Amino acid sequence: MNPPSASCPRCGAMRADGPECPACGVIYLRAEARAAARQAEARDAAKRDAALSEAEDQRLALREALEAHTAPTFVPHLSAARPTQDAALEGITFHAEATNGEDVLEARLRLWVLPAALLIASLAVRSPGFHALMRIFLTMPVHELGHAVTAWFCGFSATPSLWFTSVSEERSVFIPLVLAGLLGTLTYQGWKRRQWTWLGAGAVLLLAQAVGTLGLDHREGRSLVTFGGDAGMMVLGTALMATFYVPPEHSLRRNALRWGFIVIGAAAFMDGFEQWWAALSHVERIPFGRNEGSGLSDPTRLVQTYGWNISHLIRRYVALGITCLVALGLLYLGALWRVRGLLRRGTSAAG
Repeated sequence: MNPPSASCPRCGAMRADGPECPACGVIYLRAEARAAARQAEARDAAKRDAALSEAEDQRLALREALEAHTAPTFVPHLSAARPTQDAALEGITFHAEATNGEDVLEARLRLWVLPAALLIASLAVRSPGFHALMRIFLTMPVHELGHAVTAWFCGFSATPSLWFTSVSEERSVFIPLVLAGLLGTLTYQGWKRRQWTWLGAGAVLLLAQAVGTLGLDHREGRSLVTFGGDAGMMVLGTALMATFYVPPEHSLRRNALRWGFIVIGAAAFMDGFEQWWAALSHVERIPFGRNEGSGLSDPTRLVQTYGWNISHLIRRYVALGITCLVALGLLYLGALWRVRGLLRRGTSAAG
């Protein structure tokens, strides 16, 4: 404890022998305690001000160093003295550089993979041998799934197989409820997680289900299910190709599933679109007749059973295919726009 001062802590008069000051009447012990507390507070405030001033100086020094690409002045001596390039580390690629290389590679894949897949699929459907193999192993399952998905959205129960899809004669109650529940969950989760792609897809699909189930009568729904075979090849094929542009953390990309999906999607889309595009000028390309084991072919059933006009049939398929191509083209251009800087960097590095 500090010894008592020779003067009054309050008024500065000479200290008397008693417990209080005769000049101002203050009690010496209380006045000294208050003075000591004020001095401690002043010391603490000075320390805080010094610490804040030092932090501000370091922040300004760091900012200037970053702008001048030099080491900041407050870096510890051992760190500042470290050599800028160690001969033992030459040739080693660090994680940041590897990631940058992976990003450049992904940018180039976005540029070339989709056009190459469509070009190869277009050549394959024009070759009788390759087309037959492609239809057996790649596109026919997508065709039958197109029938089934269309049936579900029109309120019918359906079970797809490799060459035939079984569709109920009457509309189901269970299937629309289950499908609406799944799409409603997708929409709600998109809103809850701020995933606007989920929200938009769920809302559009719910609207499509409402139109197919409630807006179409039984005959119109059945005809749309028949139309959904080749239409499904184009729509589902487009969706499969779009999976190539999923984010890096998506399981389709981490497990390399997107490579298989883009091959199947391109094959399915071109198998459907090329046939109906050619039918604009060569009607004989339309597969009228009967399919072994499944009865009338889809175009024959649409024309003979449901009364569709042949020219309207062709134009509807072609219009759907062009719509899918436009959507795919917008997705492709958007994906390239997001990596345009990496593409320019890769081009300049190659040059």
